[in-house]
Amino acid sequence: MKRFGCSRWFAPVFAIAGIVLSAVALAQSFPDRPITIVAAYPPGGVADVAARILATELSKRLGQPVVVENRVGAAGVIGATSVAKAAPDGHTLLMGAMAEIVFVPQMQDKASPYQPDTQLTPVAMAVRYPFLFVTNPSFPAHSAKEIIALARQHPDEYTYASSGNGSVQHIGMEMFTRMAGIKLRHIPYKGVSPMLNDILGNQVSMGLAGFPPAIAHVNAGKLNAIGVTSKQRMSVAPSIPTLAETPGMENYEYPVWVGLFAPAKTPAPILDRLHRETVAVFSQPEVRANLEKSGMTVSSESRADFAGFVKSESKKYEKIIREAGIKLTE
Repeated sequence: MKRFGCSRWFAPVFAIAGIVLSAVALAQSFPDRPITIVAAYPPGGVADVAARILATELSKRLGQPVVVENRVGAAGVIGATSVAKAAPDGHTLLMGAMAEIVFVPQMQDKASPYQPDTQLTPVAMAVRYPFLFVTNPSFPAHSAKEIIALARQHPDEYTYASSGNGSVQHIGMEMFTRMAGIKLRHIPYKGVSPMLNDILGNQVSMGLAGFPPAIAHVNAGKLNAIGVTSKQRMSVAPSIPTLAETPGMENYEYPVWVGLFAPAKTPAPILDRLHRETVAVFSQPEVRANLEKSGMTVSSESRADFAGFVKSESKKYEKIIREAGIKLTE
């Protein structure tokens, strides 16, 4: 009778068991040193604000210092790449925005230095937030319906600003113009501040702007609020209509989001704990209330649901980016 050596059959089993035990041991000791949350944008932006809220609370809950590092540049690529290439042990995380997670890898002429779908793992949604569609008060149209009608009469004559080619403002306005069947000229800027300044100065007619900075100018009469990009009106500004209330634009919805990501191959027990703690932090009544005052909403879906959402977002915007021929430029 032919006999088989035990090592031939049991070696793979022992190897798998070793990997499992190693992951369990790593998870049980997590965290054993300070954690870094990378924000790929300058201080004061939504990703930075969400990262700092989470860092402050996580340090209390996990018993280790949690610091935020702003690794800025290349439309979020520098920060995202640093986390994608970090050790998969839960000690280096990314507060990722939809720009570097969904848009940028699809817009680069050269291969992206990181691949979100294979090198980053979704951990938890942090917040969603809509934009305000604003115009300079001197612009002759005062509603989305009037803007669409005017742009159809004068195609490619009026302008809109964004914080850069391929930015979240650019994609949101591209969605609007394509759904409305109009042509507006895109004027990209290097950042949100110069973009907003030129709408205020009437150098550009319109654009999408974050709620906190824009609403202050709206209240001061320096900007007109045409609509919000969420499906429902905002509780903090119920008098401002949604763009979806405009005839023919019922399907327009463009909430921007940021969420926590870890390097791929981070052990599941660590991911599960980070998810639970992140949801708990943003679900605190005081945290939720403060964020809602700034126009943000907190989400608490499961880790699997967040991963599915990220995939659906990539598929949704891939068609728009491809058909519009949007490329990332420095």
